[in-house]
Amino acid sequence: MSIYQNSIQAFIQVIESESNLISHQDWVDLNQLVSDLSEDAEEISKIIEDWLELNSRNQILQAYERQPEVIISSSSIDSDKNLGPGNTKSPTKPNQPSQSDKELLDNAIKKNSPLFNSPPPKQQP
Repeated sequence: MSIYQNSIQAFIQVIESESNLISHQDWVDLNQLVSDLSEDAEEISKIIEDWLELNSRNQILQAYERQPEVIISSSSIDSDKNLGPGNTKSPTKPNQPSQSDKELLDNAIKKNSPLFNSPPPKQQP
Protein backbone atom coordinates (compact mmCIF):
# COMPACT_ATOMS: atom_id res chain seq x y z
CA MET A 1 0.00 0.00 0.00
CA SER A 2 1.39 3.42 -0.93
CA ILE A 3 1.89 6.21 1.58
CA TYR A 4 -1.04 8.00 -0.06
CA GLN A 5 -3.31 5.00 0.36
CA ASN A 6 -2.14 4.72 4.00
CA SER A 7 -3.11 8.35 4.44
CA ILE A 8 -6.57 7.74 2.98
CA GLN A 9 -7.06 4.63 5.14
CA ALA A 10 -5.98 6.63 8.21
CA PHE A 11 -8.60 9.27 7.45
CA ILE A 12 -11.28 6.62 6.88
CA GLN A 13 -10.44 5.13 10.30
CA VAL A 14 -10.81 8.58 11.88
CA ILE A 15 -14.19 8.99 10.21
CA GLU A 16 -15.28 5.59 11.50
CA SER A 17 -13.89 5.82 15.04
CA GLU A 18 -13.96 9.54 15.81
CA SER A 19 -17.08 10.70 13.98
CA ASN A 20 -18.17 12.58 17.09
CA LEU A 21 -15.29 15.04 16.49
CA ILE A 22 -16.75 16.02 13.13
CA SER A 23 -19.27 18.85 13.16
CA HIS A 24 -22.41 18.96 11.03
CA GLN A 25 -20.83 21.58 8.76
CA ASP A 26 -17.68 19.46 8.42
CA TRP A 27 -19.84 16.51 7.28
CA VAL A 28 -21.41 18.79 4.66
CA ASP A 29 -17.93 19.91 3.57
CA LEU A 30 -16.65 16.32 3.42
CA ASN A 31 -19.58 15.20 1.33
CA GLN A 32 -18.94 18.02 -1.15
CA LEU A 33 -15.19 17.40 -1.07
CA VAL A 34 -15.47 13.70 -1.96
CA SER A 35 -17.86 14.39 -4.83
CA ASP A 36 -15.20 16.58 -6.47
CA LEU A 37 -12.26 14.15 -6.07
CA SER A 38 -10.42 12.38 -8.84
CA GLU A 39 -9.28 8.76 -8.58
CA ASP A 40 -5.65 9.73 -7.88
CA ALA A 41 -4.57 8.59 -4.39
CA GLU A 42 -1.87 11.25 -4.13
CA GLU A 43 -4.36 14.02 -4.91
CA ILE A 44 -6.96 12.59 -2.52
CA SER A 45 -4.36 12.39 0.26
CA LYS A 46 -3.28 16.01 -0.28
CA ILE A 47 -6.87 17.26 -0.33
CA ILE A 48 -7.62 15.40 2.92
CA GLU A 49 -4.58 16.92 4.62
CA ASP A 50 -5.43 20.39 3.33
CA TRP A 51 -9.00 19.99 4.61
CA LEU A 52 -7.75 18.88 8.03
CA GLU A 53 -5.41 21.86 8.35
CA LEU A 54 -8.08 24.32 7.28
CA ASN A 55 -10.39 25.95 9.83
CA SER A 56 -8.61 24.67 12.96
CA ARG A 57 -9.75 21.04 12.89
CA ASN A 58 -7.13 20.29 15.55
CA GLN A 59 -8.85 17.34 17.26
CA ILE A 60 -9.59 15.61 13.97
CA LEU A 61 -6.04 16.31 12.74
CA GLN A 62 -4.54 14.85 15.93
CA ALA A 63 -6.67 11.71 15.60
CA TYR A 64 -5.62 11.45 11.93
CA GLU A 65 -1.93 11.84 12.73
CA ARG A 66 -2.14 8.93 15.21
CA GLN A 67 -3.71 6.59 12.64
CA PRO A 68 -0.83 5.91 10.20
CA GLU A 69 1.19 4.25 12.97
CA VAL A 70 -1.73 1.94 13.69
CA ILE A 71 -2.20 1.11 10.00
CA ILE A 72 1.48 0.44 9.37
CA SER A 73 1.89 -1.71 12.49
CA SER A 74 -1.24 -3.73 11.75
CA SER A 75 -0.74 -4.18 8.03
CA SER A 76 1.81 -6.97 7.98
CA ILE A 77 0.30 -9.86 6.11
CA ASP A 78 1.34 -13.43 6.75
CA SER A 79 -0.28 -15.47 4.03
CA ASP A 80 0.11 -18.66 6.09
CA LYS A 81 -1.91 -17.29 9.01
CA ASN A 82 -4.25 -14.57 7.80
CA LEU A 83 -5.17 -12.58 4.75
CA GLY A 84 -5.09 -9.04 6.07
CA PRO A 85 -5.02 -6.72 9.05
CA GLY A 86 -7.09 -8.12 11.90
CA ASN A 87 -7.40 -11.49 10.15
CA THR A 88 -9.79 -9.94 7.64
CA LYS A 89 -10.57 -11.26 4.23
CA SER A 90 -10.92 -9.01 1.25
CA PRO A 91 -14.51 -8.06 0.41
CA THR A 92 -13.50 -8.10 -3.24
CA LYS A 93 -14.16 -11.34 -5.06
CA PRO A 94 -11.21 -12.98 -6.84
CA ASN A 95 -10.45 -11.51 -10.27
CA GLN A 96 -12.68 -8.49 -9.59
CA PRO A 97 -11.46 -4.90 -9.32
CA SER A 98 -11.18 -3.45 -5.83
CA GLN A 99 -12.99 -0.29 -4.86
CA SER A 100 -11.03 2.84 -5.62
CA ASP A 101 -9.72 5.04 -2.82
CA LYS A 102 -12.35 7.61 -3.76
CA GLU A 103 -15.13 5.01 -3.44
CA LEU A 104 -13.80 3.81 -0.09
CA LEU A 105 -13.71 7.37 1.24
CA ASP A 106 -17.14 8.19 -0.16
CA ASN A 107 -18.65 5.04 1.40
CA ALA A 108 -17.05 5.79 4.79
CA ILE A 109 -18.42 9.33 4.76
CA LYS A 110 -21.91 8.18 3.81
CA LYS A 111 -21.87 5.34 6.34
CA ASN A 112 -20.76 7.51 9.27
CA SER A 113 -22.29 10.90 8.46
CA PRO A 114 -25.38 12.01 10.36
CA LEU A 115 -26.48 13.68 7.11
CA PHE A 116 -27.16 10.26 5.60
CA ASN A 117 -28.03 8.29 8.73
CA SER A 118 -30.46 10.54 10.56
CA PRO A 119 -33.98 9.19 10.92
CA PRO A 120 -36.61 10.92 8.83
CA PRO A 121 -38.37 13.75 10.66
CA LYS A 122 -41.58 12.77 12.38
CA GLN A 123 -44.63 14.24 10.78
CA GLN A 124 -47.26 15.92 12.91
CA PRO A 125 -50.79 14.47 12.55
